[in-house]
Amino acid sequence: MRIFVSTHPFSQTSPIPRKLLQENDFLVQTNPYSRKISSDELAEEIKDSEILIAGTEKITRKILENAPKLKLISRVGIGLDGIDFDLCKEFGVKVAYTPDAPTIAVAELCVAMMLDVARKVTETNNNLKKDVRHRHMGTLLYGKTVGIIGMGRIGKTLVHLLSSFNVNFKIHDIQPDVAFGRIYNVDFVSLEELLEVSDIVSVNVPLKSDTFNMITSKHLNMMKKEALLVNTARGGIVNEDDLYNALDKGIISGAGVDVFEEEPYCGQLTDLDNIILTCHMGASTINSRTAMEVEAVEEAIRFRNGTSLKNEVYGNE
Repeated sequence: MRIFVSTHPFSQTSPIPRKLLQENDFLVQTNPYSRKISSDELAEEIKDSEILIAGTEKITRKILENAPKLKLISRVGIGLDGIDFDLCKEFGVKVAYTPDAPTIAVAELCVAMMLDVARKVTETNNNLKKDVRHRHMGTLLYGKTVGIIGMGRIGKTLVHLLSSFNVNFKIHDIQPDVAFGRIYNVDFVSLEELLEVSDIVSVNVPLKSDTFNMITSKHLNMMKKEALLVNTARGGIVNEDDLYNALDKGIISGAGVDVFEEEPYCGQLTDLDNIILTCHMGASTINSRTAMEVEAVEEAIRFRNGTSLKNEVYGNE
């Protein structure tokens, strides 16, 4: 069975994913570009493949038209905003993903960004490397009110990790897990209340039509002047131009952003000192990356063997 691996890197953190493919006699073609493959490039490369182990590239009609034998997309990771399920239905393609593997890594990056921005670690580091020795006055995370927008796997893990900081939790979620909320004494509130009372706001929702531009200047103006915003979810949820204006004009104090509407990012947020920017690296730990790739390959093996997929998000029966 032919399989195309579009995600880059692949099997870099561990030889296990590639070994699994070899042991199961897949005919494997990998991304030849040593970078994120474009949708047009993928359309040219995928050809006779029956399974696609995919990264974050957008799955277009051209790709599916050029891959008439394709029957499964096994996504390395949790984001599904690049996959059009109506197209998959039209072409008879199943979709699976690896929702558990990146959870801890992304939640830890959320905490890291909160601490970094609050204590101005990166800003001080950058100054010191320019021979500017200024001891910035930051703020504590301990005892603050943290607002979490979206309490799915990552949001819940974030609550667990932050509980030792004695923070007060304000949660906005369209389907609140009340039982989980009781365990950690969280307060489920409207988005508006969350923004108004939180010292730190973390965005942890998937990118969908109803979350695109979920946070704009209207919402940033609701926040405290000293508040911090962290987005490790998806680009497009927070309007980047509005965030720039809010940070530049002091409407909010600082931000940490890992994801952008267009990646790689080269926009005006890079001009600001009160924001830390990373390059979509939420799941970029050796442990998480290996687990994501192994789980994506295991779904391919299950499909080839005719057994049920573990994490199927769309089927075509």
